[in-house]
Amino acid sequence: MIAKLPYLKQWDVTPCKIELSTEFGEDGGPEITATWEGLVNFSEKVRRVQDADGQWVQLSGVIHVKGDILPGEIFEDGTATVEGYGAKRILSYTRPRNPDGSVNHTRIELI
Repeated sequence: MIAKLPYLKQWDVTPCKIELSTEFGEDGGPEITATWEGLVNFSEKVRRVQDADGQWVQLSGVIHVKGDILPGEIFEDGTATVEGYGAKRILSYTRPRNPDGSVNHTRIELI
């Protein structure tokens, strides 16, 4: 039997709302296609990374959430509103997997 990697749910204590926008509306602005609300593990992590265009940007935080928060959705653009920190733009995400192929947690980098 293949075991799953541990993820302690008690680390998720900060309320957060994540809004994803993958399409443009009639007015040319982003249209919200998926929303998730719940508790997350938020870390203020300041460091410089390169974005997809090769520009150096400064990360302002990292969110970890148990499991796959929006299965089947692709994070192309969006915002995360963390309680006490305001809205931040999503730079990138990863979904580390367990040995059995299920998603262990979702990691979202914010700028």
